[in-house]
Amino acid sequence: MRGLMKTARGVGLLELREVDDPKPKRNEVLIEVAAAGICGTDIHIKYDQAFYTPPVILGHEYSGKVIGVGEDVTSFTPGDRVVSPATAYCGKCHQCKTGHMNRCTAKDKRILGTSNANGAFAKYLVVPDYIVHHVPKGVSLEEAALAEPFACVVHSVIDKTPICPGDVVVVQGPGTMGLMATQIAKSMGAGKVIVTGVTADNWRFDIAKKIGADLTIDVQSESDPVGIVNAETDGRGADAVIEASGACVACTQALDFVKVAGHVTLLGVRGQPANIDLDPIIVKELTMSGTWGTLPSSWVTTLRLMSSHKVDVSPLITHRISLREWEKGFELMESQKAIKILFVELE
Repeated sequence: MRGLMKTARGVGLLELREVDDPKPKRNEVLIEVAAAGICGTDIHIKYDQAFYTPPVILGHEYSGKVIGVGEDVTSFTPGDRVVSPATAYCGKCHQCKTGHMNRCTAKDKRILGTSNANGAFAKYLVVPDYIVHHVPKGVSLEEAALAEPFACVVHSVIDKTPICPGDVVVVQGPGTMGLMATQIAKSMGAGKVIVTGVTADNWRFDIAKKIGADLTIDVQSESDPVGIVNAETDGRGADAVIEASGACVACTQALDFVKVAGHVTLLGVRGQPANIDLDPIIVKELTMSGTWGTLPSSWVTTLRLMSSHKVDVSPLITHRISLREWEKGFELMESQKAIKILFVELE
């Protein structure tokens, strides 16, 4: 089979390579990939700005069908539609034993498309059976390919953000994660969700409104975006702010948007130090949370939400291309002309 591989450390160094078809070990599932999404992490790996152990086939957002199982696997059979998280946790370290499997510290842990495990930018991949989930009926394989980023947002918003029915929530950044956070906040009972972004996001604002945003604000063109939020909240400020843009300036603005005794969730990764005045956290008695990856429970919640159709990820899929067009896909992501790009032909 062919896979899109990061061949060595350094900038670039991506190429389609012929590799042997994988074979499942006794506790593994062999999956034929149906759809695989390009993640921001894949872009960071391209530019040598993230952790990875080359050579490795990239890709960790995927869905597919089981075509083979190891001799000890009993929960899956060929033909099953499945998804999985990226990380196979050890279950033995302190973090795993205290319920933080997403922060597993095992040095040899497997992370699909990143470390010690080839990923989904290929026709086949193998995954340990204990992290695999069945795709519910009524959820397409294309939609299921977005379950991994959606589960990350579920962990950040549902698990960590105190949103009550009727609350006003500001979501900063109408990218994949921000648009997912918009829907999740609505599913939690938020009375009003305000999505903010920059002028270049105007086309994304249309999608935000389609999936449930009540108001969008271009923080570049509006002279007083904080005033707009205050006007929408009787002068109080937002009950919760979800920072999903990864922009340093947005962190400061989040502290302005949020009400006294409100909550700020950091979802977007900045990748660089941020010069932020933290005194508003004290003066306004704020709480703040950050998360990384997913927990097994995040996946249960994610797939239930998708199955219930209380969320709809299909509007976020802006491009479907073949793996042969990977350079086009990466360019679209890097130029911010896409939300979610799926490789759907992986021959």
